[in-house]
Amino acid sequence: MAISISYNKLKDLTIFTVKGSLTFDQQIEALKKFYNDGPSVNMIMDFRKMEGNRISSAEIKKIILLAKKNEDRRPRGKTALVSNRDLDYGLSRMSATYGEVKKLPWKIQAFRSMDAALKWIG
Repeated sequence: MAISISYNKLKDLTIFTVKGSLTFDQQIEALKKFYNDGPSVNMIMDFRKMEGNRISSAEIKKIILLAKKNEDRRPRGKTALVSNRDLDYGLSRMSATYGEVKKLPWKIQAFRSMDAALKWIG
């Protein structure tokens, strides 16, 4: 699988690390597992080692709608999207904006470095 998952229980944090190519379906399946297994308060999606294009803007909207459907399972927290390529960073910013529009109960923020994302998570 293109996505590996690690946990930091002290920070109530789940980190998804993408290596290689990533399909929309793989991302959806990882997020469904996250919500079904009892999600952590905080989440980081690390796209720095991803190859190829991430997803389209239409697919981002579908991901945010999946999150919205599961907001009762995760009523607070932060989601950091870490990307070092301009296109992926822009898509991450779009995700954050769309999350605000849909009034998700947690914040989504785009970052270019893992250090900045971890600092924001706290």
